[in-house]
Formats: sequence, structure tokens, C-alpha cells
Amino acid sequence: MDIQELKNLFGECDIYDEKIVIKSRMHDALVYVVSEYSFDILKSITAVDWGKDVGVELIYRLYSTINEEDFCISIISQGDAESVVDIFKSAQADENEIYDLFGIKFVNNKNLKRLYLPESWEGYPLRKDYVQTDMRIAWNENENDI
Repeated sequence: MDIQELKNLFGECDIYDEKIVIKSRMHDALVYVVSEYSFDILKSITAVDWGKDVGVELIYRLYSTINEEDFCISIISQGDAESVVDIFKSAQADENEIYDLFGIKFVNNKNLKRLYLPESWEGYPLRKDYVQTDMRIAWNENENDI
């Protein structure tokens, strides 16, 4: 894959440990690599909260069955992100999980919902700023208190 080509099409990109980090237009970038480089399988979308000063990184791992190669591309989100369910139907579960645990809303995902936690749950437990308030599920360090 030609990183210069991606830079020309989608703006500033960086490479870190075989992962391309783009600044914007993730949906367009994924449409491009799917069509031009035959990355036809979405292995996963994962998220990492780097804190309020940076944001949540969304990492998309792709695979090409034609070329038998992996590709990893990510974007830092400060808020909502664009859904890729229209490109990869399998993205539905990953987007629901990231919404449930990180609070990232995926625009144009018509079935975005909590996957593990009840709808009444407040907050997003994998965010760095999450405060544990429900003592029923907090770790109990003293087994005698159980």
C-alpha cells in the first residue's frame, strides 16, 4: 500500500508500528482501500481511550483474501464517528460494543444500541474518566467482606 497515495487522497497520515493513522474521512478511506486493494474482510474494530486530551482511537483491522495480507488503519475520535456498516455488515457488533463501553456514537448506524450493559446504565466503563458508582459490580479486595 502506498502511504503517499493515501496522504494525497485523505490528508495527513502517520505510520506507527505498521498501522496507518489518518486524521479524518475514515469512511472514505475504507471505501478506497476496499475497492483499490481488495481488503474484503473486516477482522475487528477496537477502541483505545487515550484520555480527554487525545480522544478515543478507533482501530480497523482488515484482511484481503485475494492478496492474503492484513491492513490496519485508525483514526482518533473526539466525539461521534461515521459507521462503516454499509461497507462491512460485520461492523454492527463492534460498533455496538464500542458505543456500549466507550460511548462513541456511530453516525448512520440505524441499529446502534447497548450490547452488554442495560439501557439504564450511566456512563461508559472503558473510558478513562469513568467513575465506578455501582458497588454491586465493584471488585471486593477483601474476600471476608463477601
